[in-house]
Amino acid sequence: MLLIQEEFLSRAEAVRARLDGATLEALSHHGDPEVSELASNFRDPRMEPSQLIQALCPGPLSPVGFAAVVMRELLAPEDAVLEGTVSEARVITGNARASGPLRVEAPLVVLGDLEVAGVLEDCGPDSTVVVLGRCTAWGLQTSGNFLVLGDLVVRDAIQGIHNDESLIVAGDLTTRFLDENDHDVACYGKAHTEHHLENGRSGETAASLASTFLLPELWDIDLGELNHDVLFERIQKGEPVFTATLQPRRVREPDAPTAEELQGLDIAGIVARAPEDAHAKDVVYAQRKTGEVWLTRPGIRAMQIFDGNRFLGQEPQPALDVKQRASERVTFWRKRGDLFLEVERFGAVVQLHAGYNNGSMRTFRLAFETSDAAARELRRLESRYAEDFVRVTTGVPGRGPLERELANYSGPKAQYTSAIVEGTTLVTREGERQQFDDEASALGALEEWLASKRQAGFDLKILEWKPYGLLGSR
Repeated sequence: MLLIQEEFLSRAEAVRARLDGATLEALSHHGDPEVSELASNFRDPRMEPSQLIQALCPGPLSPVGFAAVVMRELLAPEDAVLEGTVSEARVITGNARASGPLRVEAPLVVLGDLEVAGVLEDCGPDSTVVVLGRCTAWGLQTSGNFLVLGDLVVRDAIQGIHNDESLIVAGDLTTRFLDENDHDVACYGKAHTEHHLENGRSGETAASLASTFLLPELWDIDLGELNHDVLFERIQKGEPVFTATLQPRRVREPDAPTAEELQGLDIAGIVARAPEDAHAKDVVYAQRKTGEVWLTRPGIRAMQIFDGNRFLGQEPQPALDVKQRASERVTFWRKRGDLFLEVERFGAVVQLHAGYNNGSMRTFRLAFETSDAAARELRRLESRYAEDFVRVTTGVPGRGPLERELANYSGPKAQYTSAIVEGTTLVTREGERQQFDDEASALGALEEWLASKRQAGFDLKILEWKPYGLLGSR
């Protein structure tokens, strides 16, 4: 079926004169539909429908939606079955149906209804989707331009992704959970939603509101995150995602220590004993049961740690054999805020790195009589921080890859290097990529890399997570 330029543009003039109501409003969301816009993209006297759609995409929804309405009047309806992925521009002149999940990676126009028995996902900006009839799915994840001139009915959840494109519905929008996030969502009919997170919501607000109706494994109050990937995986599998009844709203505790955490601690006395100038407002972490207090001014002073009895780092630091690799390593990230603690054991020496993501850090060393005594100390520290911190290996949950940056200040010019483990691959700033059979082997290779850098005069400068780390941000 070919589109003939003269006939198509003549029909477009007639269609444009009849457009009104919600249909016209939806088509005009990105600007008035103009026949001249269609004419400028009609590059041959005869074109395949998909060729015209491809010429109009990516771009605003008005011209491609207008073109679809004109096509409906010219092309004979023919139904189609879609499977898996739409990877090339396609025009379905009748109804379309997918018996499972559908991923749209190229322009898709359906002149009738679209029914997806699973999760419907598009991939903006390459995946403009236009449905002139009714669109139904179990779940919808949209990052591209998506236009429905009929009703949009999504059984469980709609997620808007990114703020460059739009989800536009001329009819009614019905779903149980609509998370606009920072996506442009407009409904010119009636919106029927049980739970609605509006455009511009913060991650912290989203997690707090979602705690009332989503199962606990789908949100994280401390990290201020919704786990959309798991949400839609469960929807696709037919597994539950909503609580049976509304739950009390959970609220994230502040990054700074709460009044309850500080209760009973002599902060004024601890601050007065600090080896460096400090104030009560510099307390960034406190543990009432042990009396531990961390003091710092981010970006200005290194960390000072009072362990409940004394400030660490007052005694001379024991020497560290830089030729050896660490016997064991434990890395913690604070559940609230961006504090981290990394503990390494080198035989009978325990080394602690404490600091902020992409900020100041301080290193402390503790010497013990035997390796067994040092190992017991590391186990004690693991237990001490388990409640307030999460233990991490290759990534900080909900945030991204964990990147170690090292620095060498001994030469005429400071040198820097860094490394992360991505799955089973060790990646370094020098461009090295070493693939291993499993993550444990990759982490072992990381230890060897760290030992070689220590021998070359490098020391740990900072721990970072995406998007700040140089490697994790790629």
